[in-house]
Amino acid sequence: MKRRIWVIMACCFFGGKVSAQSGNIDTAAVSVLDRMSASMGQLKSCSVTVKSEYDVTSNELGLIKHSDDDHVYLSGQNNLLIHAEGDRGSRSIFYNGKTFTYYSGNQNRYSQIEAPGNVMEMIDHMNKKFGVVFPLADFLYPSFTDDILNEASCLVFLGMTKVNEKDCYHIAGKTRDMTFQFWIADDSSCLPLKMAIVYTDEPMSPQYEATYSDWQINPDLSKSMFDFSVPANAQKMKIAQLASAKN
Repeated sequence: MKRRIWVIMACCFFGGKVSAQSGNIDTAAVSVLDRMSASMGQLKSCSVTVKSEYDVTSNELGLIKHSDDDHVYLSGQNNLLIHAEGDRGSRSIFYNGKTFTYYSGNQNRYSQIEAPGNVMEMIDHMNKKFGVVFPLADFLYPSFTDDILNEASCLVFLGMTKVNEKDCYHIAGKTRDMTFQFWIADDSSCLPLKMAIVYTDEPMSPQYEATYSDWQINPDLSKSMFDFSVPANAQKMKIAQLASAKN
């Protein structure tokens, strides 16, 4: 789960607790995550707004808070579009099952390469090879719950709360190098509404927090929107150069 960001139940719970690794795993929390993961897996298409805040370490000032707004569009297994604005500038990602395009609006530069034939393989490939970070990526993995259980020393269901006036289930846990929290909608959608992570193994324990809003379930998304059209006077660069540049 770590750095993939880099990214639930309509009835009462009466789960107990079972031992797992060196801590306790609350079966109610597992049930919530399973429901959410199943709900995400059934989506044919979706769109969502991701508002994130994250810490960047400064030698002089310590942790500096930054933020981004991402608009994510997903269709089938091989179409992904992300438009982002924020402290890292204006940028977009286009993926149509054949090519991956990274575009910096501030620089009017783009990179385009062949990519694996489905969204999840593409996300893994681009993250591992080039360090490209995808909002919402964690929740898209079919193995989401298993990945957490393989790493977590503790996982608990904390009860009911609200995010943006919506009722949701609150789950928290920890691994060897992070603590994490999830807020999952208490409705038929079972979709994530918020996530927070503290990287406890890093200096000053930087944090990442994201809220997910304006969910649209199975919208009719045009296939052409996932194709990149080169803007006027745009300069092409290698993906490593563009991804590492300040944009």
